[in-house]
Amino acid sequence: MISFSRNRWLIVALGHYLTLFFVSQMNFYLSASGIQFFVLGMLISFSALELSLKQGMLSLAPIAFYLDSRSPLPFGFTLVLSLILCTIAHLLRSKVRREVSTSAMATTIILNIVSYGVYTVGAAKYLGAEAIHFWPVVLNLFASTFVVIIINKIFFDTHTGVLAIFGINLAEEQREPL
Repeated sequence: MISFSRNRWLIVALGHYLTLFFVSQMNFYLSASGIQFFVLGMLISFSALELSLKQGMLSLAPIAFYLDSRSPLPFGFTLVLSLILCTIAHLLRSKVRREVSTSAMATTIILNIVSYGVYTVGAAKYLGAEAIHFWPVVLNLFASTFVVIIINKIFFDTHTGVLAIFGINLAEEQREPL
């Protein structure tokens, strides 16, 4: 029998997969307009702010491998990026109170912009800069930021609620140092 209190990363990873499924569906239907949503920063933010470092990294690894398999960038690019950003956000989370949703929102937006920028630079390096145009990149960044602002609270609350169903209350747990 799997103990969900020690393997909460499984529940979070499944929630991340479900979120990516819905965002992929939105991207599919919006592909004719050229708008694509990017929400990797939101996934990293929840894993880094709410879970321990080990559990957060474990929850991001299968998601990163999934995204790596669908990306033309070198395999492992998303894994390395998400683990580095998760570690940085986890180190800085001691300065952020868990109860404040605005700090989680700010962290999510910053992580999303940074990861989007790294993806854009990686695409320019590995796929050629002539294929990247400024206005579509900026439009997708604004669209992604807008979507993250809208769904971030719902995303965090849903994950926390599903974990509570399995008897895991993140608000009552002690934050352990690195």
